[in-house]
Amino acid sequence: MTTGGRYATSAALHERATRLTPGGHHLSGRPLLEPATSPMYFERGKGCRIWDVDGREYIDYVLAYGAILLGYADERVDAAAVAQLGRGSLLSLNHPMHVQFLEALLPRFPGAEMGVFVKTGSEATTAAVRIARRATGRRRIARCGYHGWHDWCLPVDPAVPTGLAEQVPEFSAREPATLAAILDAHPGEVAGVILAPEMLHPPDRAKLVELIGLTHRAGAVFILDEIKTAFRTPPGTLQQHLRLQPDLTTVSKAMGNGWPIAAVVGPRELMRHAEGMHLSATYHGDTASMAAALETLAIVDREQVADHVWRLGERLIGGLAEAAARRGIAAEAYGEPLPPMPFLRFTHPDAAHNDAVRRAFYAEVFARGVLLHPRHLWFISQAHQVADIDATLDICDAAFAVAAAA
Repeated sequence: MTTGGRYATSAALHERATRLTPGGHHLSGRPLLEPATSPMYFERGKGCRIWDVDGREYIDYVLAYGAILLGYADERVDAAAVAQLGRGSLLSLNHPMHVQFLEALLPRFPGAEMGVFVKTGSEATTAAVRIARRATGRRRIARCGYHGWHDWCLPVDPAVPTGLAEQVPEFSAREPATLAAILDAHPGEVAGVILAPEMLHPPDRAKLVELIGLTHRAGAVFILDEIKTAFRTPPGTLQQHLRLQPDLTTVSKAMGNGWPIAAVVGPRELMRHAEGMHLSATYHGDTASMAAALETLAIVDREQVADHVWRLGERLIGGLAEAAARRGIAAEAYGEPLPPMPFLRFTHPDAAHNDAVRRAFYAEVFARGVLLHPRHLWFISQAHQVADIDATLDICDAAFAVAAAA
């Protein structure tokens, strides 16, 4: 039964939802802790702040799981999208903005000469591995990290067809030898290697170069999944930051500042294999999201957004580490993989103690007005300012004190 309390309206909505949708939650919107100690339903956001259905305000670091880079309801981005909606955002065939969007996107990625646009990150990674298969005439894919909800991304889930675990084996970016073992075990069979760079933190350029080299020596395509990292890493992408050149790159998340858009980009010689391939979907050509992305990219360039979120991420990570040490909390603050994507990991060797401290910390943080995710990396937006970071650190320091007492 729903009871009163700090999150009573959220809890009531959750109770209703359990009768309407499996699990009672949308995607990863399951309770951050449990319904009694964390908000679950939010009704609006602006800048770096979000308001729950019980009327409480939070400084938000979840940011729709990284889809927000500039801030919620950015008037410049939304105005561009709304203007396009007034012209008919989805027309029967092609639109000039399809060309304009790719012309603006491709120069940001070393060696990228062609691209295909889709709507979500899962679609982008699926399109990328399909292009790799067509280009090589092979079927197997080696993967590292989360690449979406499609079957090939979750090959050991009992709800997907059997045999995918053998077709899509997993390697560790920290141990290039694990990729070498897959390639050696299946000579001439691996079409592509796909890596989410947040699986390697801190970033290690030497290991990434080694992974690319192993892939190329096996005649496979190296795909860098920059769904999370692109546009929030100076000078624009992680591959530019580390001076890497993957064969294919997937992008989404921050590119539309909340409007759904994604893409796969790469060199002409490789991307031409997508010609005639069935990558079509009814809504891929939607131009409202493209207008939002074009405006977002222009702001990212003009206002040096990546540098801003990097600096604030470093400030948050450093402050969290100092506060945890001062309060005697076993915890590690770090970028996953870089400062604009911070996270806090509790590290006490006793699992039960660790879980109790973690739960006490997050419950207190929520109660004091900061939204952090206990299980998923966080994000910094352009809308966050130094004052927001410092206010967050004060709240986290108080939460560490409560957790230590618990």
